[in-house]
Amino acid sequence: MYHSIIQKARYITGYIMTGIMICILSLTVFPANVSARELYTTDGVNLRSEPNSSSQAYFAVVAGTAVTETGQSGNWIQVNVNGTTGYIYKDYLSEQYSPETTSNESSSASETTYINSTEVNLRKKANDHCKVKAVLNTGDSVTILGQNGNWTKVQTASGQRGYVYSIYLGEKKNNPEPKQPSKSEVISDYRSDAISYGEDHLGDLYSQSLRNTEGYADCSSLVRDAFQTATGKFIGDTTVTQSDTMSNYLYSIKKITDATPGDLVYHLSSDNHVGIYLGNGRVLHASQSAGTVKISTYDNSNSFWEYGCNAAAYCYDN
Repeated sequence: MYHSIIQKARYITGYIMTGIMICILSLTVFPANVSARELYTTDGVNLRSEPNSSSQAYFAVVAGTAVTETGQSGNWIQVNVNGTTGYIYKDYLSEQYSPETTSNESSSASETTYINSTEVNLRKKANDHCKVKAVLNTGDSVTILGQNGNWTKVQTASGQRGYVYSIYLGEKKNNPEPKQPSKSEVISDYRSDAISYGEDHLGDLYSQSLRNTEGYADCSSLVRDAFQTATGKFIGDTTVTQSDTMSNYLYSIKKITDATPGDLVYHLSSDNHVGIYLGNGRVLHASQSAGTVKISTYDNSNSFWEYGCNAAAYCYDN
């Protein structure tokens, strides 16, 4: 009797244990809520290890990728992506293959238009705070794919797709003609270049016979070469021929400080002389008395530039 009771107890215990093992095996092999639906990602999204946004991201899944649903936890869908199981938030999955469209977007017949502003952002979505995929420039052609409010979905010549704010699209604009410098700007450049040439030749020796030899100059050859370097124009070899050539560009001065820096200043008298005015009474010239190219400063106590036929010519642009 005693042994019979013991055997029955062992039989019951074994039966219960066997049932428990079967349940465990059932839970392990056949998970609950298994679904084999094929879904598609509607945007670029991370595949996460757990059903929350703070868990590990295995890798990014591009829009339009086919995934297999294997379960669900709240608003998170468990999916298998190329052999890796993880979670994607439900809003990024759809049964339809339409990775880049939204409910607010209307389709449009494909047509070519152009970017009409500089440095226009091509954005991933139809808003101004999402990722910038590329920067487009004036004249770039794009193909219109659809509209989403004030945004236009486009495809670039290189195949990139994204959204551009619609006001930056329109007819092709030709590149503007480069702005031509004004006469005053040209003359200002001539003056600066003439001064630079003269300063580069400070210290050259004065000589009328060797004035066309490197390292030598007299007053008219120095000004001749400075003017030709600045403007490309030959104005003559002597002070008289130069003043005749520049007759339309001469203006009278009563004293040297009335001249404009960079202008050519002529002293037309029995001892004709010419130099380049630098400002503040200073004249860069080839001085016969000093025997060199130098800078002389004139003030009210100096009478050389106060008498005779004094004039200053500015560099011309024609």
